[in-house]
Amino acid sequence: MSQKISPTIALLLALMLAACSGGNKVSNGPFAFFDQLGITITEELLLGDTLTLPDVYCGDPNQKLSDLKGEKLDADHHKALIVPVGHGFPDTMSDWRLLGVRVMGNGITLCAFYAGNGLGYNVNLITYDKQGHPLDAINARELHVVWRINLSALNDDNSFSLDSYITFDGDRMTLHRLMGNCIMDYKNDIKGKPRWQAGWKQHYTINSKGHFVLQGQESAERQGPVDEYAVMEFRSWDMQVCSLYDPSVMDAWNDYAAFIQTSYDPGYPYNPFPQDVAELYKMNPQRFLNWLSQPQHRASTLARYFKLKPGYRPDLLQEIARIDDPEARLWLRNLVGTWDDTPLTKHP
Repeated sequence: MSQKISPTIALLLALMLAACSGGNKVSNGPFAFFDQLGITITEELLLGDTLTLPDVYCGDPNQKLSDLKGEKLDADHHKALIVPVGHGFPDTMSDWRLLGVRVMGNGITLCAFYAGNGLGYNVNLITYDKQGHPLDAINARELHVVWRINLSALNDDNSFSLDSYITFDGDRMTLHRLMGNCIMDYKNDIKGKPRWQAGWKQHYTINSKGHFVLQGQESAERQGPVDEYAVMEFRSWDMQVCSLYDPSVMDAWNDYAAFIQTSYDPGYPYNPFPQDVAELYKMNPQRFLNWLSQPQHRASTLARYFKLKPGYRPDLLQEIARIDDPEARLWLRNLVGTWDDTPLTKHP
């Protein structure tokens, strides 16, 4: 006659079998919403203290895109995880994969995604609540960028290589950048040591809302005769790696605008910073206009760099009409009324 097994023992046996068959699968917890999408979070997908990517476009020719690790996303995964984030993320990139996940506290999960299309790639960091709803996102852009100044001189010393990685510490996150001037061949392979290189760190905290709160930048290692204008252009590029929603982004940008104001030669013929300010406006127009129209910010350094091209001004006026404060609306309309069609490329 068979002997009955108690419910407690049966449960223990089931858990033991699940542990043996599941390998290195991580218990659900904050990652439960991935189970509903059919994505298994394993120990290999847990983000450690550093996030890096293979250098697939320059440098070591042995590193290939096919070596990139992570969980490849299908169309349903992309629709559930990426599309709800909104503008700037469900773009033309065709190859999406989950690079890793990390618990950031307060029930917030941070996910790192790779997005590529065969020509370039981005790294997108997105925070989610326990139900898998996106809270905020930043586009860390290409982690390995080759910027060729003169395509007709492939073996000349005229290219900049940008390298980077991201570190995590509790609810803090830092984007590390390093760029240098080097000789590159037609395969984008670096030849010899860089003539100069410069690095910087960009700091964030992730708050209880899941927002990436930009704290600002600091200079890091520097070697050789650094091209300060090239470095500032890339640092301005990195300032766009910021929250879609958090209002303190504006304060960090204003601090950087003051740095640009004192660092650029007023006679320098090209200053990319006004274009970067325009991109910040497009990221979240209402956040930008509400900050700019506050009396204490109207004479700010950042305000001096805000001037959209004529083609964007009809949409700008519609955004101004949505501002609640009538006095702020009037000030913003008057500001736009002072603009001419001359591109803002020098200091105002």
